[in-house]
Amino acid sequence: MPVIKHRLLDFFILVSLFITTVFIHPFNEALGFYDEAFAAFFLGIIAVMILSQKKIHLYKEEIYVFYLLVFLTFLGFLSNYMTQPDNPTDIRAIISDFIVIIKCYLVYFGIRLFNVFIDSEWILKTVANLSIILFFVLLIFVIYDLAFVVYPRERRYGLKSIELFFGHPSRYSFVFSFIFLSLFSKYINRKTWFLFIILAVGLLSLRVKYFGFVTLAFLIFYFKDYIKRIPRQQFFIYAGLLFLLFFILFKERILMFFSIENLKMSWSRGILLVKSIDIGNDFFPWGTGFGTYASFFSGEYYSWVYAKYGIDKVWGITADNPAFIADQFWPMVLGQFGYFGLLAYMLIMVAFIFLFLKLLRYNSQHKPYAMVVALLALFLLIIDSTSDAIFTQDRAVSLFTLMGLLVNTLATRKTETIDD
Repeated sequence: MPVIKHRLLDFFILVSLFITTVFIHPFNEALGFYDEAFAAFFLGIIAVMILSQKKIHLYKEEIYVFYLLVFLTFLGFLSNYMTQPDNPTDIRAIISDFIVIIKCYLVYFGIRLFNVFIDSEWILKTVANLSIILFFVLLIFVIYDLAFVVYPRERRYGLKSIELFFGHPSRYSFVFSFIFLSLFSKYINRKTWFLFIILAVGLLSLRVKYFGFVTLAFLIFYFKDYIKRIPRQQFFIYAGLLFLLFFILFKERILMFFSIENLKMSWSRGILLVKSIDIGNDFFPWGTGFGTYASFFSGEYYSWVYAKYGIDKVWGITADNPAFIADQFWPMVLGQFGYFGLLAYMLIMVAFIFLFLKLLRYNSQHKPYAMVVALLALFLLIIDSTSDAIFTQDRAVSLFTLMGLLVNTLATRKTETIDD
């Protein structure tokens, strides 16, 4: 297939990246399903590439991710089938939930497989330039809101958090995280102070998860040159130590999920987490299937699971008020796909980490920070997933688009030589 650069396609990806990052929440009525449409476009791309190419050029870690996703999908539908006779699930919930769970990966693999048609370098440079403009525009809004309290606020730690027109402080902090990631490679060695300012403005969200991301960003900044020399096996030892550090720093917040007092007070997040373990045990080796537990569509088409486990009267996860049903991610994975599904999804994260570390070592001179940004983006998703179903949302589509583009800048037709 000839190498052709289609600027129209580049522009489409560029616009879609900013829509899923910045504009989808302020204009939710008009753009609410844009991320699914974006993913559907790349589903077509993937189908065309698979049918037309004799050989698919992907790294072996990406192939592992693909097979793990196939296994997860099989496990989800099998779980639906196994529970269907006694506990039927609305087919609309099953299909819709399947789509939102795989959409970020459809975008990633679409961008990777269509690499020769995409000018990833141009897109990333343009994203960086536009992110500078976006930062200063948002900074004006932040100053204006601080002065005149124009937008809604949430009180946290005795202070009022900033969210602007994004609808929630977590969406506000995510935009500044994205700006930071977009500009990391550009300014890490010459205007580091500007990166710190970007992170500081995001701190006005007062989100604990954002504090964790900022802590991680500082650690990676100071040890960025050491990371590429760490053997992959040792990396997870350091990651475990980092997790221990985060546990110590945010101990009270983490233990809150397992607090007996909070469970007695019918705190939805804690209950969803604890009951997911019960579901994993009761339905072993599978779960309850797509669209049945702790996912948006399990509330939209109210699932039988909540009544079965006696939590259908808990505030925020009732049939008439399912506002907090999809407030977490990992309980959804365990509940719907069981322990094997949980393990599969964790292995997907491990495969991506291995891929980024490998490319970081092989391209330490050519593009030394591209994979540092990819690692930060992945860890941002993992951190947010502790109390948000971010992997099923537009924000995951945004970051997997970014990660796909970053890998494209390093990938060549000689992928196999690196794998060997």
